[in-house]
Amino acid sequence: MPYAITQCGWREIGEGWDLAEAETYADKLPEWLIELTEKQLLELTARSQLSTRLNDANQIIQPLQDDYDIDDISVDNLSRWKIWKRYRSTLGKTPEREGWPTTPDWPATPEA
Repeated sequence: MPYAITQCGWREIGEGWDLAEAETYADKLPEWLIELTEKQLLELTARSQLSTRLNDANQIIQPLQDDYDIDDISVDNLSRWKIWKRYRSTLGKTPEREGWPTTPDWPATPEA
């Protein structure tokens, strides 16, 4: 199957199909394009996992934050709030650490 390729993707084409601007004809996908696509998929997967983890943390932090904001938070919940805020902060920095996106260095999730 022939392909129309660009610097960042491809599409299968049939015989006689026209190429769009910036597309090049190829009988097979070049290795660099396959590697680029695999890297993009790893990044997308890691970002999705990061988003899920941040959302989970937000679900725990928000009620604690509300109590903190109205000065109605217990000592135990204040400690819990700080632990979860620290976790969320560390979690948000995961893409900056070595191993991203192939082997993310996820921080340990605190106990809910």
